[in-house]
Amino acid sequence: MKSKKNFFRWVHLEAVAILVSYFLLSNFVFVKSMANANMYISFLGPLLFGVISSWVFLYLFGHKDFFHFIKELEKAEKKSEKKYLKKFRHYGKMATCVLVSAIGGPIFLALTVRFLFLESENRYRIATVAIFVSTVAAVAIAKGVLGVLFR
Repeated sequence: MKSKKNFFRWVHLEAVAILVSYFLLSNFVFVKSMANANMYISFLGPLLFGVISSWVFLYLFGHKDFFHFIKELEKAEKKSEKKYLKKFRHYGKMATCVLVSAIGGPIFLALTVRFLFLESENRYRIATVAIFVSTVAAVAIAKGVLGVLFR
């Protein structure tokens, strides 16, 4: 007789904790960087955080047999990833990565790079370029809006 699995498992809690921690930390880094008057810090803070985050998630998604919580995280994000891929697929692979990075951040970017560039050994470079382009756009927009609002 098979035993029924519990609805709640610790791996779900781990995935939620990782997502919440990442979300809070990323917003803190972005807001703190935008509040800084130095343009280099405003740009480098989100850029470094985005690159490191996308590399970490790209690594974790590639080793999901070892990191069990990442399977749950991937399941939770898969629906949104498919929506973005369907929307942006006709722009080309790299442009899709940049758009997904700008809209969804490093987690969606890691999923997208893993899906679109399955056999590529340049996945980390692709993620870095996508984060760079989307960070330039995000910082320019945020600094522009903040500059207009607080003059």
